[in-house]
Amino acid sequence: MDDTLLLVDKPVGFSSFQIVRLLQRKYLKVGHAGTLDPFASGLLIMLPNQATRQFENIQVMEKEYTGEIVLGVSTDTYDITGSLTEPVRAMNSLLDLEGYNGMAQRFIGEIKQVPPRFSALKWKGQRMYKLSRQKKEITMKPRNVIIKSFQIEKVDPPILTFKSVVGKGVYMRSLAHDFGKAAGCGASLLSLRRTRIGKYRVSTASTLGDILRIVSC
Repeated sequence: MDDTLLLVDKPVGFSSFQIVRLLQRKYLKVGHAGTLDPFASGLLIMLPNQATRQFENIQVMEKEYTGEIVLGVSTDTYDITGSLTEPVRAMNSLLDLEGYNGMAQRFIGEIKQVPPRFSALKWKGQRMYKLSRQKKEITMKPRNVIIKSFQIEKVDPPILTFKSVVGKGVYMRSLAHDFGKAAGCGASLLSLRRTRIGKYRVSTASTLGDILRIVSC
């Protein structure tokens, strides 16, 4: 743990903002660098008090993830928590580990990625997830992002286990969605865990229990 930063291993089911609210019981000011969806777990860097000045530096650090993609399932959120946008599809052909990694290679480097409609990004001044819940028509423009590595580590149809290192602004849900389109059967993110941000690793992070003890002191 850094002297000025607080590393947290966020559990599944909690939002990043809920962790902020917990720490606000102890610190006058709390920020965080790199939001994690409630269904995801892993490293969340909290910035208490003067550490908020480091926000910009941390935002540009590369991030490492592990997770699972489920093939044949397409949802409006691009993850397993969303509503189906089409019936579950069977895969036309099953590839082996080498075959799926060949497909994953297409996404390595600087690519164009469209963010999920259900995200905290703003569109015309409003949060996209709020507009999406209201069934508003949104036309999202693709953004240039960098995928440094994308490795399929295990094939257990219809689930693929992966590891990836990405640059700023990458949505792993969009990567899973786009991978499913390339596979011809659709896909959604089944699970996600952030294991590293720059030099900071989840193995050195505080648990939720640690955080509760910190705020109760």
